[in-house]
Amino acid sequence: MSIWESFKVALSSIWNHKIRSILTMLGIIIGVGAVIIIVAIGEGAKRQIADDMFSTDKNAIELYYEPIMTEDGSDSMWWDFPVVTGEDIEALQDLPGVKSVLGTNQGWAQMTHNEEQSELTITGVDHYYFAAKDITIIEGRPFNARDNDSMNRVAMIDSVTRDKFFQEGESVIGEIIEVADNPYKVVGVYKSTIPEEWIQQGFAEGEMLMPRALISMMFGNEEIENISVIADSPDMVSETGQLAADTLTEVKKLEDGMYITNDFSDYEEELEGFYTTITLFIGSIAGISLLVGGIGVMNIMLVSVTERTREIGLRKAMGATRGRILLQFLIESVTLTSLGGLIGIGFAAGATFVASQLLPFQAVISPLVVLIGFCFSAFIGIVFGILPANKASKLSPIDALRYE
Repeated sequence: MSIWESFKVALSSIWNHKIRSILTMLGIIIGVGAVIIIVAIGEGAKRQIADDMFSTDKNAIELYYEPIMTEDGSDSMWWDFPVVTGEDIEALQDLPGVKSVLGTNQGWAQMTHNEEQSELTITGVDHYYFAAKDITIIEGRPFNARDNDSMNRVAMIDSVTRDKFFQEGESVIGEIIEVADNPYKVVGVYKSTIPEEWIQQGFAEGEMLMPRALISMMFGNEEIENISVIADSPDMVSETGQLAADTLTEVKKLEDGMYITNDFSDYEEELEGFYTTITLFIGSIAGISLLVGGIGVMNIMLVSVTERTREIGLRKAMGATRGRILLQFLIESVTLTSLGGLIGIGFAAGATFVASQLLPFQAVISPLVVLIGFCFSAFIGIVFGILPANKASKLSPIDALRYE
C-alpha cells in the first residue's frame, strides 16, 4: 500500500467515525487555536502599548540640548544654545530609521475677533508637520512650503477656538483675525489636540498654528526651537533617537554640550519581559491542552488497532511488512492531528477577527506561529501515534486472524 493509499484509508477511517474523531481532535483544536489567539492578542496589545508609550505622535522622539558640566558643577555656556537650521533638519532626515523630522517653535499671544479675546498657545510649523503628525483638517487647507518661505500672514485655528470665536455654520476660511494686534488670514481649521476632558470642563483656551518663520519674526525667537524625530517603528525608537542626537551633536560640532533624548530602553525591555512572561504563562496552559489532546489521540488509536486486528492480520498474511503497518497507523494518527490543527487555525482566525472588533486594538496573527502550530499538531500525531502503530505492527498474522 502506497503512502497516498494509506492517507485515503486514514481519511476513510476518520470519516466513518466522525463523532469519535471530532471529540479526539477537540484537544488539538483548542490547543492550537488557543496558542494562535493568545499570541495574536498579545502581539496586538504589545504594539498598542508601544504606540501609547513611545509614539504619542507617530513615534515622536524629542531632542534636547544639554550643556556639559564644568569641574565646579556649573553648566558651561548654559546660555549659548546652538542654532538649528533647515540644513541640520535635512541631515537628520537622511538617517536610517527616521520617517520624518519636525522643527517647531512656539509663542503665546492674544487673539481678537468680533470683540472676543483669548490667550492662545501658537505653534510654529512647516508643511512637513502635517504629514508626520496626526492632524485632522476639518476645514480649509494645511500650510504649504510657500507659507513658511514667504512668511505669509496666515494661521490655522483648532476646533476649540473656532467654536469660541465663530458661530456654527459661519464661514471661517478667509476670515481675518488679530493676533498681538496684527492681522492674519485663517486658511484652515483642525481638530484640537487638547484632551477632551479639558474641553468639556472648560479649561481649554484653544490653540493656533502659524508658519514657524512668522513666529520667529513676531516673537524674536529662533525659527527652530524644538526638534522631534519621527521613527519608522516603535521598535526602533531608542536606536533612532540616540542616532539622531549623536548626529546633530556631530553636525553642529558642539564642544560645550551635546544633544540627548529620552532613554526608552528600560521601558522597552520591561515591556518585552512582561509580554514574554504573559505569553509563556498562558501558552503553557494551551500546551497542556495539546498534551491532553495527544493522549486522547493515542487512546483512540489504540482502540482503532484493537478494532482492526483482523484487518491487520489479513494484510500481514498478504505480505504487508511491519514497516508498512507501522507507517499506515502513523499516517492515520498524523492525519487526525493535522486536521485538528487546521480546524484550530480556522477557529483562531475567526476568534481573532471577533476579538479585534471588541478589543481597543487590532490582534495580529503571525504566519510563523500558524506554521509552528500546524507542524506541532502533526508532531503530536507522530509522538502519540508511535505506541499504537508499533503495537499494530507487532501483531502476529495468525493471532490477528483468530481475533474476534
